[in-house]
Amino acid sequence: MRGNEGNIFVFISSLIIGILISTNIVIPKKEGSSKSVFLSSQQYQDAYNSRNKLRSDILGYIREYDEISGKIQKYEKDDNDKLKMKNNINEELEQDKMILGEDAVEGQGVEIEINDGSTNDKMSLFEEQMRIVHNTDIIEVINDLKNAGAEAISINGNRIIDRSEIYCSGPFLRINGIKIAAPFLIYAIGNKSVLHNYMMSNENYLKIMITRGIYVKLSELNKVIIPAYNGTYNIEFMKKD
Repeated sequence: MRGNEGNIFVFISSLIIGILISTNIVIPKKEGSSKSVFLSSQQYQDAYNSRNKLRSDILGYIREYDEISGKIQKYEKDDNDKLKMKNNINEELEQDKMILGEDAVEGQGVEIEINDGSTNDKMSLFEEQMRIVHNTDIIEVINDLKNAGAEAISINGNRIIDRSEIYCSGPFLRINGIKIAAPFLIYAIGNKSVLHNYMMSNENYLKIMITRGIYVKLSELNKVIIPAYNGTYNIEFMKKD
């Protein structure tokens, strides 16, 4: 009984597909030609999917257009809304400038002082090297601060942004093209308790530096001031998509 029902279903489905194929004809290949080309089932399905996607895209653009048009009409009718829009734009620009590092910022956060550890004549060369702060150490600390939610970071008065470099330059580190020497004072703005607890957890890099004998001091501060980025943004190849 179930086999008969299945055969009937297949028959009906085949009949419907056959009707759909036979009733969908494409525009003639050549202008002035009366010869017609029938769509295959796959061509019909592709055309059907393309039509649905196009309709969906058009409806989305219509909704977006109506929404933007409504906002524009509202702002044009009310001077207060115009002023509000201008203020919102200015606030957004100021926030973007802070995020990019173009403005000096302040807030609660932490101070981390890092310096080479003490050595003596009984130590091997390897042990002495382990107590020296390297550029890779500072990079790891910066990454941990970012993971902890730091909103702004500086090292010895140099703002760290997305394009900041931290290189080893002999006994110095080079940050934003400027050579700096130990001790390294790192300031970070964010939730001071969260930053402190995260940085001092066993799985993070400060604990590794402490076990190597490097001097590390972490303090919570109610007010941290971080200067603006003193470099320039040069965009040569990047453009809006």
